[in-house]
Formats: sequence, structure tokens, C-alpha cells
Amino acid sequence: MHKGKINNSSYVTGNKENDSSAMADITNNEVAAETTGINPPTNKHKLTETEKSLSVQPQLSNNTLTDFFSPLPQEILVRIYSNLGLKDLLSAWHTGRKAQQRAVETVLFDNNSIEFYPSQIKILTLLAKARSICNSDNNYLHALAKQFSEKIKNPQLSLSQRLRGLKLLGTIWHVPPPDITPIVSKLTNQDPEVCQAVFKCLTAMAPALEKETLATLVELVRNKINDRYPELRQAALSCLAAMAPALEKETLATFVEPVRNKINDQDFNVRQAVPTCLAAMAPALEKKTLATFVNLVKNNQYDQDQFFCKDVLNCLAAIIPALEKETITTLVSPVINKLYHRNLDIHEAVLACLAAMAPILEEKTRATLAEFFAEKLNDQDWYIVYGALRGLATIASVLEKKTLITLFRPVANYLNSRGCQERRASLNCLRAIVLALGIKTPASLFEIITNKLNDTEMIVRQAASTCLTTMALTLEKETLTTFVEFIKNNLNSQQWTKRDTALKGLAAIAPALEKETLISLVESVKNTLNDQNRSFCELELNCLAAIIPALEKETLATLVAPVTNKLNDLSSPVFEAALNCLASIASVLGTKTLATLVAPVINKLNDEKQYENARRAACHFLVFLLANPENNLIIETDSASLNTCESLFIHIVCQWISQIHTVSIQAEIAMQSEKELQMNRF
Repeated sequence: MHKGKINNSSYVTGNKENDSSAMADITNNEVAAETTGINPPTNKHKLTETEKSLSVQPQLSNNTLTDFFSPLPQEILVRIYSNLGLKDLLSAWHTGRKAQQRAVETVLFDNNSIEFYPSQIKILTLLAKARSICNSDNNYLHALAKQFSEKIKNPQLSLSQRLRGLKLLGTIWHVPPPDITPIVSKLTNQDPEVCQAVFKCLTAMAPALEKETLATLVELVRNKINDRYPELRQAALSCLAAMAPALEKETLATFVEPVRNKINDQDFNVRQAVPTCLAAMAPALEKKTLATFVNLVKNNQYDQDQFFCKDVLNCLAAIIPALEKETITTLVSPVINKLYHRNLDIHEAVLACLAAMAPILEEKTRATLAEFFAEKLNDQDWYIVYGALRGLATIASVLEKKTLITLFRPVANYLNSRGCQERRASLNCLRAIVLALGIKTPASLFEIITNKLNDTEMIVRQAASTCLTTMALTLEKETLTTFVEFIKNNLNSQQWTKRDTALKGLAAIAPALEKETLISLVESVKNTLNDQNRSFCELELNCLAAIIPALEKETLATLVAPVTNKLNDLSSPVFEAALNCLASIASVLGTKTLATLVAPVINKLNDEKQYENARRAACHFLVFLLANPENNLIIETDSASLNTCESLFIHIVCQWISQIHTVSIQAEIAMQSEKELQMNRF
């Protein structure tokens, strides 16, 4: 083992701290739960002798403590909660009373940020399953569902996220999940490619299915995990990963052994599917089961086989979030000792473990780890320094600011190292430190990093590009102006890294730019969409997709034609980027324009010659359009000619989504009629 070894004794576990929210102190108080949060005085009014003899209670004025401690108006509660972050909002919802919950829901569902989407699903699911939480007020639940249906139209959502949202709406409107019988029936086909397509379709559809439906697929999946065809083994593992969150603990426990055995599978793609599968299963597994993976690492049972070593570490990284903090602390030493393994795949696997561990470790342990890496920056072996720089970059986000400040200079010293790997690692580490510090990027540092775009080595230029675009929003006003000039001068550069930096930089700083500046830059990007270099074309489309939210409708309208033309491009990445771009523009597209886009996209779905990624992008785009009932989209597919899993998926899902929209519209009409009837009675 290399001299970079760490002793377990270096890691001291600190005392556990209570992670309680300030809101909990208020909402858990029985007296002040729906008031101002101040306990009323305990002294009671003493009756006078006259009052006692006449049994007369004192007459209190309107301005009494009783009035003072009455529940706050809803609008005041909403204003209070609107100042809280997501974590505190959820804490307030779980610990508060009903008035507070309604206020939290108002704040939560008014937010259109994608970061709030999982929590919106969680809260709305609880309300749908236990309607007593909202006093069984169906009108309130339906109004919240209607508000949530707007979130599903967000182009930034993944296919899985969108399907989960649609499934929730289906539950609220009592629409059954998609009927997968036509899909499952195809598993009787002896052609492995057909069976693989079926499993991929079921994997994509899993977020939309009920537990009972998924339970019927368990044996089908189990049988294929040991299939003789590696593509079917991989597909079965991926399907199990998608199903795992909905399966019972007892069912998942029966899969542990067959999944673990796949770490030794002869096929690379099958082995790659194991960590993802374990990550999905881990939260439901028993501690003793998880311990078997931990012992593999701690006992060094995998040293002789480098492939097995890498795969075990990747599996460990996948299950770390499900382990106890004390167990994770004992793993730090054996994992870090592998960081300096000369096999780069093992090196990457160690960093994946470290990234998963860092947020869970005690502060003292993280500090010791940072000190260990800092010492290694003085090593004479370039690979030791390289590992230390990458290790620091991995844990930077969880280190104390004073520690990060002390690391800045020794890390920056490697920007001019003779070795290109150290230069690249130094850039990536500085980027992580600046972001973790939350400070404005100094102009001097920005200039140094910009100069690295002229480095002789491509990997350094790429790191500099990533560094600049990540730091873009942390620039001082003067430096930002300089960066805008850099963007203008390099949007058409023939040097790939400079053009890449300009395009990604524009995407990053678009929200901070003046309208006129942004329009002129967008025009430059649009005019180069016909570049013969498809890599540049893809970059430009991705840039446009990122900055579209910052553009006015008039500017968006000018992008429709040039972007739509790219749907005919033979390059799969360009086609995917064009679809992504059109999804962002969809809000300004008319129904007729959308209808013209559907036909060529559907054609891609059923084209077996297309790359799978292109078909998947087409599938996601169509679900995105279908999720918005205002698009009034009709997709007709011939069930007899469904050649791909994507076309099969759309054939099943589009009917289901249409039914959800129909029922929700009917419910809204009924609610409106009921309101009008009540008003007439009044």
C-alpha cells in the first residue's frame, strides 16, 4: 500500500447535534401553535370580594390577552413562511397545525422552482391519501391539484419526474394507471431484442405504475436477471432499480443475493447496472445485509482483482446514504487508502465514495480529512498531489470557510505546474473552493483562469472553460463586463474551448444581462446554427435552451424556424438539443405549429435506425407536450407497427394522460357549477 495510508485513529467522531428547526420550537408549543409564539402569562385575574359574593366574572375589554393570542390571519402566516427555505418549510408543515399547514402549502405551491417539485409531490400525496389533513375539503384538494398541474408543464423536469406528477393527478382524479398488459404480453417473444425493448419500456413507465401493478412484474424481472443474454440481464437490473422504491422490504431482500452476484458478471454493462440497482434498494435493506458490502471494503477482500475492486467501491458509494454515520466513519481509512491506486477507474470510484461520505461525516472527521489532503499537496509524487487536489475538490462543499481560505493559495500554486493533470485538478479544485466560499470571484483569479484557455493541453483548456462558466454568476460587475466582451469576441471562434466557454458562459450569465445586450448575443448564436461542425451546432442549441427563460416573447418567436429546421439533422445529439430547445420555447408556439412538429418526432420514435438516445428524447418531448392540455395534442399510433420501446411507451401513455385531462376538466366544470349554485342561493 502507498505511503498515503491513514490510520483509523485519526478520525474522531464528535457528539451528535440536534438538527431541530427554529420553527419546531413554536409549532410544538400547545399554547402558541397558531399564535404569535409567545407563552401567555400564567397569573389569573383574582376576583374581588364583591365579585366573589355576587359570583360575577370580571368584564374584560376587547383588547385582552385572549384577543392577542388568537390565531394569526392566514395572509400573515403566508408572509412569515415565505421567508423560510424549503427545509424549514417542510419542518413547519410536519410540526404545525392545520392553519399553519395551509399557509405552508400556499408558499410551497406558489413556487415554480424545480427544486420544490419533489416536496410538492410529497405534500400533495399526503393530502390525497389522508384527506382529513385538509378537513376532507375536496374543493381545496382539487384547487391544489390544478395548481400543481401547472408545475408538470416545466420543461426542466425529467421524464420520471413528469410521470410521477401525472400519476399523482391520476390518483386525485381517480384515473387508473396505464394498462401495461399489451407490453407484458410481448415478453413471450423469443427475440432478445424485443424482450429488452419491453423491459426498457417498463423501466420508463415504472414511476407511473401502482405498487400492486409493479408487484406482478417481480418474477418476470427475477427470471431475467440470470438470463443468458447480457443485454437482458442489464435491462432486468435497470427495471428492478426503477421498481425498487415501490416494492415491499421482504420482496427486495430476496433480490440482494442475485444482484450482488452480478458484481462478478462477465459483461461490463451488467456490472455497471449493479450500483444503480443497489442504490435504489439500499433504503429498504436491513443493516446486516448492507454490512456485507461494508465488510468487503474493510477486509480488503477485493485487492487482487482491479475490476472487482472498482465495482465494489461503486456499490459502496451507492449504499452509503443508507448506512449509519458511525459505520461510514470506519470506512474512511480503507476507502481513502485506495485513492492513490494507479488504476484510474478505482481512483474515480474512491472519489464517488468520498462524495457520498463527506456530507454525512462529523465536522472533526472532515477537518482531519482536509488536513490529510493538504499535507499531500507537498508530496514529490505528482499522482499523490493529483489525488489530493481531487480529494479536496470533492469535499470542498462541506468544509468550513476558514479551512477553505487556508487551502486557496497552496491549490492555486499548481495552476502553473509542469504536469497538465495537476493544472487541470488545480482549476477544478479552485472552482469548488470559490463556490463553497460563496464569494465574488476576484478579478485577478478570473484573469488567470481565462489565460488557461490558451493552455497547450486540451484537458486544461476544458477545465478552464468549465471553471469560468461555473464562476460566471460570482463575478464582480467590472469583471462581468470583461467576460461579456470575451463572449462577444469568441462566439464564432474556431478554437473549440473558447467557443465552448463563450456559449456556456452566455447561458450562465444571461439572467444578469441587459435586454439589449442579450438580444444582440442571441442573434449572433442564432446566425451560426448552420455551422458545418455539428459539435458547435449542438453547443449553440444547448446555449439557446439555457437562456430562453431570460428572453422576451418577441425574441423567442425568431428562434422557432431555425431551431425546428434542426429536427431534420442526421446527428442524434443535434436532434436531441433541438428538441430540448423547442420544449423551452413551447409556451410561445401556437397549436398549429406544435401539430406540425409532432409528425417528424413520432417518425423518429419508430425508426429503429435512430440512436436510442434520439428516440428517448423524442419520447420525452411528446410526453412534455401531452402533459399540457392546452396544447390539444392528438397522437395516433398504429399498435400493429410499434417497433421500439419508445413507440410502445407513447402508445400506452398518451391514452392515460388524455384521460387524466378529461376527468380534471370535468371536475373543474362541476366545481364551478357548484360555486355558482352557492352564490345564487346566497
